[in-house]
Amino acid sequence: MLKQLQTFKAVYETRNFSHAAEQLFISQPTVSIQIKQLETDLQTTLFTRNGRQEILPTANGTLLYRQAQKMLEQWDATKLAMQADTKSARPLCRIGASHTTASVVLPTLLRHLAPLSSQFNFQITWANSAVILTQMTQHKLDFGLIEKPLVTDHLDRLAFGQDELVLAGDFRSPLWLIREPNSGVRHYTDAYLKANNITPAETMIIHSNQIIADLLAQGIGQSIISEHVLAPTVPTKALPDNYHRQFYLLTKTSPTPQLQPVQDLIVAQLQHWR
Repeated sequence: MLKQLQTFKAVYETRNFSHAAEQLFISQPTVSIQIKQLETDLQTTLFTRNGRQEILPTANGTLLYRQAQKMLEQWDATKLAMQADTKSARPLCRIGASHTTASVVLPTLLRHLAPLSSQFNFQITWANSAVILTQMTQHKLDFGLIEKPLVTDHLDRLAFGQDELVLAGDFRSPLWLIREPNSGVRHYTDAYLKANNITPAETMIIHSNQIIADLLAQGIGQSIISEHVLAPTVPTKALPDNYHRQFYLLTKTSPTPQLQPVQDLIVAQLQHWR
């Protein structure tokens, strides 16, 4: 049943049997068989075809998707708990970083955490600041590095360091390279465009600071971006002080005792970060 639910979730999210098969590294016939078995067990239809390729979930399919998400999350949590109870298993430590902190802060921080890799199983992910906050509240991350002053219940926030945003690239270019909504840089970009009455003639939304930095280095477009991630050859213009921002570390208000040594080291290192 577990494999069938995982397959169902992939089909629901991709709306395509072939794409689900590629995502799961199984054959398309296997996907079809598992969905058919699930429909037989539940005595319902989960998907209807809309044309040759696209499929649409039925009402029962949508209901099952909501429940399957919960069941699969509970299963993952159970596996983690069992691994943690195994004496020989290293405690899992999940660190999430926003795109800018992943480029600017994370490499140095991981260098200091590397000696602890024999004691802890580190998993590193990156996303925009809002997603990192959400994953922290959903207990999918233990520590979060973000670039927006976000906070919520049961999480503590420590400010550290400072980042300077600049206008960079070809200032005459009509093309603006812009981060996705809810990213820290996007917030400042929107503010800059509004304050200067700029409506970009052309935009390209890119979910990666590094890709934007690479394009700017090739002379393509202009952007608001952290000065830290730019190549020295990229032209820049300084922005007012309100485009200087702090980074933040998110931690759980009630930390896992096993991860306290990691938290102590992270906090010590970030307090000295410049």
